[in-house]
Amino acid sequence: MQMIGRVMAGMIRVLTWVGMLAVILMMLQITIDVAGKYLFNAPIPATISMVSNYYMVVVAFIPIAYVETRNEHITVEVVTEFLPIRTRYHLYSWTYLLSAVVYGLLTYKTWMEANKSFQAGSFIVEQGYKVVIWPSYYLLPIGTGLMTAVLIYRWIIYITGAKSGLGEVKTV
Repeated sequence: MQMIGRVMAGMIRVLTWVGMLAVILMMLQITIDVAGKYLFNAPIPATISMVSNYYMVVVAFIPIAYVETRNEHITVEVVTEFLPIRTRYHLYSWTYLLSAVVYGLLTYKTWMEANKSFQAGSFIVEQGYKVVIWPSYYLLPIGTGLMTAVLIYRWIIYITGAKSGLGEVKTV
């Protein structure tokens, strides 16, 4: 079980680095675009399309599993903060299964949409340039699929009592 967790942790680490790289590339492209526009009257074509259809999608969805392993998703604990620690532990652990179902459905639906976009050859035109956007549709099911796998793994760890190799941060 720990080996599976280590493999998943490695995948999460790689995708998190991809997300960080996307932030850096986005900042560079926007900076060069603005400087080019105002200093040389020559902006980078299709910057808005690239930022909104690629960089932002990578930044939002690719590292989502990393955030889960760090227990840093936004939570609202109105009722659970008054429950005993042991009860909270069991409640949180069963939410892994419920969340996995939701993320699994989201993965399935976004995969189907990505396939439709691929079949149609989706693109947009900005400043006279054709920007192919169908590849970005596959970023969502990659991020949500890994999130689903992490949630299922965490639930199995809870049920079996096995040691996790995922490197999670403890919540309770």
